[in-house]
Amino acid sequence: MRIVLTEEMFQQVFDELKEIKTGMATKDDIRNMATKDDIRNMATKDDIRNMATKDDIKNMATKDDIRNMATKDDIRNMATKDDIRNMATKDDIRNMATKDDIQRLEEKIDRNSDKIDLNYKQIVNNSEELNTLTTSSKRQERAMETLALRSIEQETELRDSHLK
Repeated sequence: MRIVLTEEMFQQVFDELKEIKTGMATKDDIRNMATKDDIRNMATKDDIRNMATKDDIKNMATKDDIRNMATKDDIRNMATKDDIRNMATKDDIRNMATKDDIQRLEEKIDRNSDKIDLNYKQIVNNSEELNTLTTSSKRQERAMETLALRSIEQETELRDSHLK
């Protein structure tokens, strides 16, 4: 294989050689340079050809984009389609009791509770009076029984005295 150098190519090579000569490394420079082993581990042109370009990367998500994305745990805790199907609709909510409705019910319950307490106290008083009346009624019944027996005894004594 034969290589043909044009004058322009030759001039370019010559300029580069001059530049190399002026910038030649010293032994100290060479000690710090990469070795063949270092270079063997470096990427080749073929490796680089298959890498993503700036254009490929510019539309990719950033770390901030990914940080702000939902996690599996976030998604696991989200409502399912079935959950949403079973949720109240706007119409359902429109027909629900408001805070004011609940407040009015609580106030009504409080008023009714007061009335119930008064009624309970009255029932207790009535019960006590009923017990008193019952006790009194039983005493009166016994007194009536006693009087009835005495009346019968007196009648019997009167008959016996008339018969004699």
